[in-house]
Amino acid sequence: DKSKAEDFAKKIKSVLALPVNLYLVNEENVVRDTLERVNEILMHSKEFHQVLVNVSSGEKLLGCAALSSSFVNGVKAFGMDHNNAYPILMPVLKLSYNEIVSDAKIKILKVIEEAGGSLDSLEQLEQVSGLGKPLLSYHVQGAKDSKGLASLGLLDVERKERGKISVSITSLGKLLVNNHNLTKPSNTNIDANNID
Repeated sequence: DKSKAEDFAKKIKSVLALPVNLYLVNEENVVRDTLERVNEILMHSKEFHQVLVNVSSGEKLLGCAALSSSFVNGVKAFGMDHNNAYPILMPVLKLSYNEIVSDAKIKILKVIEEAGGSLDSLEQLEQVSGLGKPLLSYHVQGAKDSKGLASLGLLDVERKERGKISVSITSLGKLLVNNHNLTKPSNTNIDANNID
């Protein structure tokens, strides 16, 4: 809750003399909103020595959303041991999804999302994306040396009759598209340095 966060920010500021910014998360869509707030923080990451995400405070769903956001963006996350005495650093992915997924794959995800989240055939995807079927097949299904959107968990692929496939974007795919679409921070953060 906002007042508890502000009180905690005051304590950090007074005890450790560290600047603190609070980023509020909307309860209606915790996962998406957490991803957006983490992205906002990362847009200003050059201002910070290090970015760490505490995944052990708050409600369970918020902790899960924070951990997912950390993984998607390749950010270090930590929790506390069962006695709340010692921090535990979570494993970090060597590459974030944003580094693994090419611009062409992002474009395909965006096109599918804009088309309502699913398409009945590769031909439909070809029409709306402007990419050829061989290239689409490569990006959707992957190859020996490259994972496709399906194997990355960003698209669900269903095989139909006569070798046709339908594609639908997964929740993780939607999150990645939304994260990629963010270009400017919203006004949902509070400068805790100005809290009296």
